[in-house]
Amino acid sequence: MLSYLRCYALGHSSGQTRANLNKTYLAWGSFAIIATLFAAIQFAPAPAVIVPAQLPVSEREQHRTLNFEGIHNFRDLGGYRTEDGRTVRWGKLYRSANFHTASRADRQVLSDLGISKIIDFRSSAEKKQEPNKFPELPPFAVVEIPTLDGGDNDVATEIMARIEDGNMADLDPNAFMIAANRQFAYTFTPQFNQFIDEVGDSGDGAVVWHCSAGKDRTGYAAAILLRILGVPMASISEDYMLSNDYALEGRQGMLRVLRLFKGDEAADKIAVLLGVQPNWLEAAFAEIDARWGSFDNYVSQGLGLSTEQVEALRNSLLE
Repeated sequence: MLSYLRCYALGHSSGQTRANLNKTYLAWGSFAIIATLFAAIQFAPAPAVIVPAQLPVSEREQHRTLNFEGIHNFRDLGGYRTEDGRTVRWGKLYRSANFHTASRADRQVLSDLGISKIIDFRSSAEKKQEPNKFPELPPFAVVEIPTLDGGDNDVATEIMARIEDGNMADLDPNAFMIAANRQFAYTFTPQFNQFIDEVGDSGDGAVVWHCSAGKDRTGYAAAILLRILGVPMASISEDYMLSNDYALEGRQGMLRVLRLFKGDEAADKIAVLLGVQPNWLEAAFAEIDARWGSFDNYVSQGLGLSTEQVEALRNSLLE
């Protein structure tokens, strides 16, 4: 959808006359030269990425989100306390958006984080549109668990058609995302079963999982894993909602284009879809209870985890 908006903006810009374009290019050319010279003088390297696991314990929480140059919403799940008084280990579990805009420096940091595997929840269409950029010789395995494959593409097609036709009046973004989150709890149980198995089979290395924006499929995966580890729902919800701090990062320009050409209603509804709401995750857990009877039943019957496997996960990931 984001690539579509870029093309949409360019298509409308092409309506300028050739004369106006020439003037624009000349003005832009002069500005670009000045900007380049200024950048050469003022250039400063990006700050080093702060890795919370390498900091004193008291400083880790404020650096939970790693300050990559081009990787968004990359967060360490360490430090969350469980109901039995233990805490999730720092530097073991990371959640993220995709790695399509990872800089060279970002890729070097990924090589140095001790990651054993990166799990990709994206559909085939998403991976084709925004392929990940990893180190040339990555020291980690990449595991693909397509979730909503095909469905994502259908959703994007529907949203783009609605934008183009101006047919946004009957779109309820909140209901739309509640329905998607309910699907996570039953339709895609095999995929999240595989996810938990991959985490449990990661050895001593760290695990990263991601989708496109790192908020919906990634958020649900983080939520069920944290709950299996014994983290209370209040903390799980707080972690889920942190994505709102980063979900719209870098997308304000696209929303402005949408607002300009398609109006406030379309832009406001798409902005909702780009964030997260607490009732979305609540709907997923309500669906678990409705479908499986309880979260414990979901873990044992849906995800196929024995009591011994759950205890092994906790011993590996908690301290």
